[in-house]
Amino acid sequence: MKLSYQSRIAASAFLMLLVIVLIMSALWFPRTDRTVKVMDLLFVIDITQSMDVTDVEINGEPATRLEWAKEYTKRTLQSLPCGSHVGLAAFSESRSLILINPVEICSSYNDLTQMLSKLDGSIAWALSSEVSKAVFGAIDQAKLMDPTPDVVFITDGHEAPPLHATLFPKYKKKMGELSGVFVGVGGDTLLPIPKHNFDGTADGFWKQNEVLHEDVYASLRSESQEVRDARPKNEHLSSQKQSHLENLASMLNFDYIVSPDKAKTVINALENKVKTRDQVVNYNWAPWFAAIALFMLVLLYLPFRLIRD
Repeated sequence: MKLSYQSRIAASAFLMLLVIVLIMSALWFPRTDRTVKVMDLLFVIDITQSMDVTDVEINGEPATRLEWAKEYTKRTLQSLPCGSHVGLAAFSESRSLILINPVEICSSYNDLTQMLSKLDGSIAWALSSEVSKAVFGAIDQAKLMDPTPDVVFITDGHEAPPLHATLFPKYKKKMGELSGVFVGVGGDTLLPIPKHNFDGTADGFWKQNEVLHEDVYASLRSESQEVRDARPKNEHLSSQKQSHLENLASMLNFDYIVSPDKAKTVINALENKVKTRDQVVNYNWAPWFAAIALFMLVLLYLPFRLIRD
């Protein structure tokens, strides 16, 4: 389709007028109140040494489980609506340490991402990894906050020392309205666990004779040495412990998602699982007006046949 010279001039002038109107709207159009569904969440990220295993990918590139957990948390933050409140915690030993109490996500996004970038194994305060106890501790701490956030626990589920089936811990307190989601990270193949000094420097991999292969109470039970010797001795290797996380999720009435690809996967699970609340937000329309103005400028200056020919 070809336009006459006069038609091209008229179309160009009309588009430029639209661009000017849109830019003025971006600058001066008032904010409006909108009611949106928001969530209050506490993200707990596993920083134990099994999370340094490289068996996942970020944008097609190999990455450690911890790098994946941090990137996935960041993408989830970007997908949550303004008005949501998010806190951050790190898990090591048997504790979930609160690093940032829940804050409004849009006004505090830089603070949240800065803290995320600092998370690594060098801030761990012990070498053990008692996932179950850390989850229970995160729930207890969340209950002390107002409003009470729901929990997003990102881990590979590796317990070190391992748990005996008869000693599986139970959460004996009332959950109340609190709920949450486990986000599992890691592959199915057992891989060596990188070893680090307390200052964070790499020190090879954990060897079989350097770790416990049975729970610390094994010697107190009336099991024969033959039974104890028959147990697999592969606790120096790690994979995502799906059955363990499924058991924990079932006990706590959490959801469990295995290595999700998109942030929306967890958000959808949270919307179906946790409580939401209505939040009135002061909505800024400027990005929409500016984006449309940019698109109009592209139409105006790129050699599209509709206008140029």
